[in-house]
Amino acid sequence: MKRWIIPILIILLGGLTGCTQSTTVNSTSDSKGVMAKRQTLDLATETPLTTLDTDKMAQFGRLNNTIEGLYQTNRDGQAQLALARRVKVNAAKTTYTFTLWKDSYWSNGDLITAQNFVYAWRRALNPRTKAPDADLFRGIKNARQILAGQLPANQLGVRAQGRFKLIVQLDHPMAELPQRLAYPLFGPQNQRIAKKFGKKYATKPEYQVYAGPFMVSSHGDTRQHWHMVPNPHYWDRQHVYLTRINVNVYHSQARAWRDYQSGKLDEVRLLTKTNIKAYEHKDSYTARPYSRMILLTYRRNGANAKINQLLTQSRARLAISHAINRKQLGQATYGSASLPAQGIVPAGLSRGVRGTADFAASQPHQATLKYQPKLAQRDWQAALKQAGLTHVTLSLSYLDAINSHSLAKHLKQQLTKILPGLTIKLKSREWGFHSAPLTGDLNLATQRAQYADPLSMLSLYTSTSTANTGHWQNFDYDDLVAQASNAPSFNNRRWKTLLKADGILMQHQGVTPLFQPASTYLINPHLNGVQFNTVGTQSNFKEAYFVK
Repeated sequence: MKRWIIPILIILLGGLTGCTQSTTVNSTSDSKGVMAKRQTLDLATETPLTTLDTDKMAQFGRLNNTIEGLYQTNRDGQAQLALARRVKVNAAKTTYTFTLWKDSYWSNGDLITAQNFVYAWRRALNPRTKAPDADLFRGIKNARQILAGQLPANQLGVRAQGRFKLIVQLDHPMAELPQRLAYPLFGPQNQRIAKKFGKKYATKPEYQVYAGPFMVSSHGDTRQHWHMVPNPHYWDRQHVYLTRINVNVYHSQARAWRDYQSGKLDEVRLLTKTNIKAYEHKDSYTARPYSRMILLTYRRNGANAKINQLLTQSRARLAISHAINRKQLGQATYGSASLPAQGIVPAGLSRGVRGTADFAASQPHQATLKYQPKLAQRDWQAALKQAGLTHVTLSLSYLDAINSHSLAKHLKQQLTKILPGLTIKLKSREWGFHSAPLTGDLNLATQRAQYADPLSMLSLYTSTSTANTGHWQNFDYDDLVAQASNAPSFNNRRWKTLLKADGILMQHQGVTPLFQPASTYLINPHLNGVQFNTVGTQSNFKEAYFVK
């Protein structure tokens, strides 16, 4: 089969489009003359393989290489058609008709059909599935009502017309729809296989099939190891060069470091400032500024009414924001490659195509995030007085993960040093979906942009978003996000609307962004052709290969 790369055509009314940055390691892929004989990639992970069900994954990690949907993200960070060969959009931009390739197959040889997408999307919205990122379906017809429990999932605005036509109906125009659909959650699922295995479906590699360039092998899977091999029925199999990707679970960073140095791993994470400084000028060093933001959220409905009265005040939240030295905090915990927040939207997520500034740099009211200790003290004392307090003890919740305890400890030191009458108690929490209830008065969290548009971050803090666990509300903000969400194209008006919404969020510190961390690694310098994205899913190994 021959396929040509078909870019998605977007009508640019005002000359602006959402985009993101992606980087590659020596991106030339068809260099078979210099390829090494052994094409096995060895990677590390912190967590064992617990599910292969795309609807139940909070993060896709390495498994994004087993998934492909209507679109995929290309090397320029843009959405390009993948399992769909073409798309037609009606004049109102509320109906997308996708024509699928007639010769795309699952890893078991089954044909990939439009019904596979209908089944997957309805299943993701089914309350019994509890897909953690189900909010991404908002905007598709009836998704909002389905999420609210007012309609059954089979009322979602998606249907198959024959085997190879998929019709998607929207509640309103969505300029960012192609970027959303490149996210793995929107990939297909094989209904026949799901029904065949029932409750066993996707619990082990032998109970799942795959549409992407790789599939998880059903042999040798343990809680400490799993691996992927090329999908024999993948449509572009000729450009998949790796013969195996081993993923090993490491509970010890020291052991991972030793295995990298001895050649048993092709990639190792650099976590300490000492290691980063020692290796940052080596050819094997790379820093990946993924589109995520580490931030602070506030519980306003806890058991203590006085604390609620304190944290409900935007003045108190602004005081906390001004008491934080973001540059120092990021460097002390994630290294020098981390970027202080300029707003809720991370750097590199979206920019104009005509050389206009990155959205992050254009965000208004960046002064609300500046380190201003004297202003912080004045606002804090005024907020304490308003709540009838002279001193207060707040709990600071953090995830039990790499760097999190250090971040919580440094943040505690900064806040208690600047803000009079404040005591902070640290409280670790277990892994959970982003919609889990807040466990502390202050809560450290990481929020990722799942598609390349400012809306992917701003929409999380509307009144009805399940990701808005702090229950911050502002109806002007909700209205602006709705306007941007309903916009038919990426134009100047939409851009300004998004900036205005960001400004309201920062003026009120509905959440307090801290910094954008960059993951730092040492990578085998012989590994070429990897596509490292800054949004959605991070590492695409489809065209990766080792040179001699």
